[in-house]
Amino acid sequence: MHLSHVRSRARPLTRFFVSGLALILAGSFTAAAQETEEPGSTADSSPGAATERVRHPRMNSFMKRQWGIEILYVRQTAAGYMLEFRYKVVDAEKAKALFNRQTKPVLIHERTGAQLIVPTPAKTGALRNSNIPLDDHTYWMFFANPGRLVQPGEHVDIQIGEFLVENLVVQ
Repeated sequence: MHLSHVRSRARPLTRFFVSGLALILAGSFTAAAQETEEPGSTADSSPGAATERVRHPRMNSFMKRQWGIEILYVRQTAAGYMLEFRYKVVDAEKAKALFNRQTKPVLIHERTGAQLIVPTPAKTGALRNSNIPLDDHTYWMFFANPGRLVQPGEHVDIQIGEFLVENLVVQ
């Protein structure tokens, strides 16, 4: 086998590798440019583009004063078909309203406006805590997420009677 024959086979692979590398680099530069845009810029001006709302830094202190809870997170669970809302009770007396069994919690998906509920299977009952709250205990509730509608990074609101927390980011 001649050396020139080996080189001719290597050239197409080299061209393929270089062109693939160029595409990867172009994609990473595009992604980096999108991440560094100014918050007020209009990168996506399509009519359906979501506007980014930022939670106020004092929202947790308001929740502690008003409702006696500290919000921990909302995240996907059960392969994405459920959303878990976790919170810690810091003042059990103020948090009692969240544990009322007659009050039905609703999770509102900001992008679509869909209202997701807490499932109530016949054998277990509602997938939420509804016993008397205790200070310094962490509680949970699960919301159905049919078709995995709500994805990580999206914003949701949670309403339980008069309690309303807005703009939570799903993990």
